[in-house]
Order: sequence, then C-alpha cells, then structure tokens
Amino acid sequence: MPYHDQRARVPAVIRDVGEDDSDVYVIGLRETTDPDSWSLLLMECYDAEDPQETNLGMDTYCLVVDPGQATHYGGVRECELDGGRLRLKLTEEAAKTLDMPVDTNLALDITPQQVDLLGRGLIRVLTSGRPDAVPEPLHVRLQ
Repeated sequence: MPYHDQRARVPAVIRDVGEDDSDVYVIGLRETTDPDSWSLLLMECYDAEDPQETNLGMDTYCLVVDPGQATHYGGVRECELDGGRLRLKLTEEAAKTLDMPVDTNLALDITPQQVDLLGRGLIRVLTSGRPDAVPEPLHVRLQ
C-alpha cells in the first residue's frame, strides 16, 4: 500500500543551507536558523567497502530529519534542484521512516551562493556509496 501520510511535516519554505566537511561530509537544509526548526541532513557514505556496513544496508548516503533524528540510508529515487525549488522523490520506506511525503517539494528562499552550495553538496552526497542508490534522474542547475 503506498505511503500517503497527510501528517508528514515538511516546511513550505527552506531559508538556510550549510555544509560540514570535518569528519563525514554533510549538506543540510533547514526551515529557519532557529535551532529547533525542521531540518534535513544528507550525509556522504562513510565506508562503502566495510562488509558490516554492506550487510546492514548502510553502504550508501544517509538522510536525517530533525526534530527527532529520523534516519534512513539511501531512499532518494529522484532529485531535482532548479534555483528556487528542490524536489525529492523518496521510496515509500524512506518517506515513512523520515515522516516526509514520497514526493517532497521545497521552495528555497536562499542566496544564489547557497543554491550552488546545495547543488554541489547534493551531487557529492547522492552519488556516494552503492551505485543502485543514486537517484535517477539527478538534475542540479547551479546559479
């Protein structure tokens, strides 16, 4: 049965984007700069060659939604970034785990530099790890 949870909460507009490349590369987007606001972190695959990671399905990128730290490995079927909009099409399992709609559309109220940062980060993260987890299509238009 398709996952269609009307309570899935994602913000209408994303107003902040950032990255962290200290241990594992992370690109993040959040509703506002308020520490308690909704956020989505996308983390690059750490060790795709580790047999334990492979056995657990953790040999690909990771998505984390806050508040609540809901976590899912892989799960992005399609990704399109076009200036003022980010569209993610998730697997039903990822959508349910992350409490997001399968077809998530986010308006972006961010600077052109942040759009470029997000685009480069999405490409880096979503192409890391298992090749069968890479979104098709993965369209990113930089500013």
